[in-house]
Amino acid sequence: MTLLSRRISETCKLIQKEDADALLIFNRANYRYLTNFTGEEAQLILTKNGDRVLLSDSRFAPQIEDQAVGELTVVMKHGHEAQEIAEQVKKLGVKKLLVEAEFVSAYEYDAIKAFLPDVEFVMSAEIVEQVRNVKDELEIATLRKAVEISQIAFEGVLPMLKPGAKERDVGAKLDYLFKLNGGDGPGYDSIVASGYRSSWAHGVASDKLMQEHELVVIDAAASYNGYTADITRTYAIGSVEPELEKIYKIVYEAQKRGIEAAKAGNTGKDVDTAARSYINEAGYGQYFGHGIGHGIGLEIHEMCQPAFLFSQTTLENGIVHTVEPGIYLKQGGVRIEDDILVNGDTPEVLSTLPKEELIHL
Repeated sequence: MTLLSRRISETCKLIQKEDADALLIFNRANYRYLTNFTGEEAQLILTKNGDRVLLSDSRFAPQIEDQAVGELTVVMKHGHEAQEIAEQVKKLGVKKLLVEAEFVSAYEYDAIKAFLPDVEFVMSAEIVEQVRNVKDELEIATLRKAVEISQIAFEGVLPMLKPGAKERDVGAKLDYLFKLNGGDGPGYDSIVASGYRSSWAHGVASDKLMQEHELVVIDAAASYNGYTADITRTYAIGSVEPELEKIYKIVYEAQKRGIEAAKAGNTGKDVDTAARSYINEAGYGQYFGHGIGHGIGLEIHEMCQPAFLFSQTTLENGIVHTVEPGIYLKQGGVRIEDDILVNGDTPEVLSTLPKEELIHL
């Protein structure tokens, strides 16, 4: 069985589990996963028996011909999307249709439904995402490459981190290095946040100039063949006040404990608790306000969410997720983030940039 066949087969099992005849897919990452077509403005109908109908338009015909894999019916739309989707659903004899709730507007949902009065519509969530959650060998290799490219870029911008450097310039250099070294480009808006802005969890690179005695948080990563890494490191420009040194050590130890808990069979709660309890005991719990991590892959935030204390997501071999504790004080923040492959009792840390001590530049 090919990797694509396995993906289709596992998704069909979930459609059958819902006692449905087909799934209507709008999410670009999901139809890419099941066809290899990377373009936008498309929908995929997948039946419980594995039949696939891809609806797109003539702009993408050559791309579909070049990229799409396996036996696939391709239908070119001509401006009447809802009606044309409905026609294909009828041809397939679908009586119960699952529709991706998160990726279709109420207007489009109602428009399609109006053409199919005899079809039972069911809003569904995370059908394909459940299959995507566990990565196959090709996906893991692709993520390894995305991490490798990302780390080259991190190392390439370190000489820029000095007083007078503009955050935006560092961000631009990162994005350039991602492409220069074989990546698609940045997997998300590169975060370069210095000084007081390092306490912003998502401090996208700005025109602020870096200064002596500041922390700099860089959260950036490349996408490679559509798969996105996610790495964060915190650096110091010169010396910084003792409390910032202290919270760096706390975050490092918290992350270490979180990674150790990222074992197959454990839950997201286990990972979060391992890191969060250490930060709480150190007296900084109120300054760690986000979850411990998330799955990565074709999207930067995927289904696996060991993010919150109440998460009961069970970690399985092949899941790739982040572990990213942080402490954010008014005078500066620290976050350390790595990409983790669940591998039995021995989590594999894919990203290997130095982090044991706060690096002073």
